[in-house]
Amino acid sequence: MDEKVVGKTPLSVSVVFYILGVATLLPWNFFITAETYWQYKLRNTTLGDDWDSSNATLTALQLSFTPTLVIISNVVATLSFVITSAIIRRVTEKVRLYGSMALSLLAMLIVTVLTFIDSDEWQAAFFVITMVIVALLNMCMAVVQGSSSGLAGMFPATCMTSMVSGQAIAGVFSSLARIVSLAVGEEPIRSGLIYFLIADVFLIITIASYFYLTRTDFYAKVKGELAKKAPEENLEAKSDFKVYWEVLQKIRLMGMTVAFVLLVTLAVFPAVVVYITSTLPESTWTKVYFQPTITFLLFNVGDWVGREVPRWIKWPGPEGWLLHILGFARIVFIPLLLLCYGDNKTFPTIFNHDAYYIIINTLFSFTNGYIITLTFIYYPMLVESGEREVGGAIMVAVLGVGLVAGSLLSPALVALWGPV
Repeated sequence: MDEKVVGKTPLSVSVVFYILGVATLLPWNFFITAETYWQYKLRNTTLGDDWDSSNATLTALQLSFTPTLVIISNVVATLSFVITSAIIRRVTEKVRLYGSMALSLLAMLIVTVLTFIDSDEWQAAFFVITMVIVALLNMCMAVVQGSSSGLAGMFPATCMTSMVSGQAIAGVFSSLARIVSLAVGEEPIRSGLIYFLIADVFLIITIASYFYLTRTDFYAKVKGELAKKAPEENLEAKSDFKVYWEVLQKIRLMGMTVAFVLLVTLAVFPAVVVYITSTLPESTWTKVYFQPTITFLLFNVGDWVGREVPRWIKWPGPEGWLLHILGFARIVFIPLLLLCYGDNKTFPTIFNHDAYYIIINTLFSFTNGYIITLTFIYYPMLVESGEREVGGAIMVAVLGVGLVAGSLLSPALVALWGPV
């Protein structure tokens, strides 16, 4: 929606979309940040409470936890993205958002309660329960992301920028939380509880923020303008499939670009880059803080900055091929990162200094955030006003396909990297 039609976007509305963006990823980011907690809950209990992840032999449940987590989360999230795009015209926005956020909160509350329960005698059941919660949480977060992207597409472009920036902030928060926990010394149960409580509180804030948004005059004005245009566009007379197909044809290049950008990113991050190590002499920095700071925090900050810049600079524009060429050109980061330094690798090393990796990772993360944001800002310009919500859901669905494709490619790149 053009600001010339509905007026300047109030700051409070932009903040709500920022919060919605954070909410789509913050619970999940804190879920996976609590790695030490999950490893402790699934440890060899004969070692007692003094179990140390750095020198203990991992159990079968510990070894299978992360791979199972990744598979379930990616598959369920992608299916949910697709389903959301299919039901977006049949289920109202408020039902989708309130329902999915409420179920997400319920899932995180169950995870929080489980921190108080001794599961040592039923670790297998705990593992299964956790994976069921993972499936539920990813399903709900996918619906929130698809629905909020569709909603942001109906509002002025600044709302979309706020939402996608909020998604990056979730990664920054979780990275900082991890670094702080390493600095102060983390007790597994306590650190897990803190992460989950933060996610619980933020989900409550998000529900309240969305409630506030729906009560604003600006929300009513945007919805009113869209309702006026609906009869002119005659969308109600078309079948769901026809609307989806027409919208997909209009935004297919934006969709292909955002999917490929995420494919490249997920192909190497984090599966490959976690094996990039510092070239400096061994120290606390190289052993403890290098990965959390240079690999994860730097990436998340670069991604966030990339998502903020389009507030002021939107280049290239939506016309022509340049944006799409730049998006597909990001494939160059796969060999660049493979050529960075790592202990015991068999793939050749050219960039044998930390500075090279820092520069490459900064550009890698910045372009990820910048190009994704531009595609989400531009797609509403390519469709009718009444098609923007469907378009947003489709964009998130193809984004999910890119995530899964990148995740499936990553094991091959890890194998190419060499012994780890």
